[in-house]
Amino acid sequence: MGPSLIDVHAHHYPDAYLAACQRPDSGLSTYLRDDARLVVRQDGAVALAAPQPMPTVAERLRAMDDAGIRTQLVSISAPNVYRFPLGWRAALTRDLNDELLDMSAVSDGRLRCLLSLPLPDLDQAARELARGLSHPAAAGVMLTTTIAGRPLDDPSLRPILADLDASRCVVLVHPTTACATEGTREYALSLALDFLAETTNCIARLVYSGTFGRFPNIRWVFSHLGGTTPFLIHRFDNYFHQFPECREHITSPPSEILRGVWFDTVSTHPPAWRCALDTFASGQFVFGTDYPHVPGGLSRFVDTFAAVDLDPATRADIGHGNAAKLLDLP
Repeated sequence: MGPSLIDVHAHHYPDAYLAACQRPDSGLSTYLRDDARLVVRQDGAVALAAPQPMPTVAERLRAMDDAGIRTQLVSISAPNVYRFPLGWRAALTRDLNDELLDMSAVSDGRLRCLLSLPLPDLDQAARELARGLSHPAAAGVMLTTTIAGRPLDDPSLRPILADLDASRCVVLVHPTTACATEGTREYALSLALDFLAETTNCIARLVYSGTFGRFPNIRWVFSHLGGTTPFLIHRFDNYFHQFPECREHITSPPSEILRGVWFDTVSTHPPAWRCALDTFASGQFVFGTDYPHVPGGLSRFVDTFAAVDLDPATRADIGHGNAAKLLDLP
């Protein structure tokens, strides 16, 4: 039997993207770490530590084979493209998407792409969405928890959410640096810990603002087990009952609303998996690895998956069945 896992959360950073991050007009700052990773800062807080060099397609496929991974969705993580100047953001985004889509062709379809969009420009984003989704290797879209400082529930972003809804698009939501980075610049706290807070905050805003109900056809996937959402879901519901503003746009408790979203399993801490699986239905989880970021590579996540006590049917669902249904894979 060949590889069976479907990895929905993996990354690639084309040379053109890393070069763009280093441009003086990028809106970002960078430095090279002593292990040769390119560290990208947004507002002085670490948003990305990109391994150098990136694995080639052949190296990636060998690692997937060794780990038992059949299919991998590749995306550009935070800080993505949103801070780049309007004058060259859209053209660069097209080139970046094309490189990721081309990786699928040379991998016999084992690699698929989550598109980047040149937001916050809505017209250019809509054009790139339509263009990219016309490619058979496009599996959906990557968005970060905020877009150039705007939360995903911001009314200004509703037109692109409407386009995603009309396309029944899979949207992987990845954390990025906070809109206010005070207190997270030191010790790489933005990347190490605040990313999980950003995901939790994003989920809460999408719930309480009624965004999930307004765009019911978007297939939302939230990174890293949903941040701290499984641990705090009781507080989501408590504040729904306590504060009128938390009921202004929704009529059901958040725990019920969140039955309609998915979470990837990017965590190497089995007790965190257990909390998440005790909180949400097993059908809401899809396997992920964050490759090539975490030392130890794909095996750390496969080993964690093996260490979590699951019945065979649930293990198969999380490993590949849920993702196959979500992504309409054969």
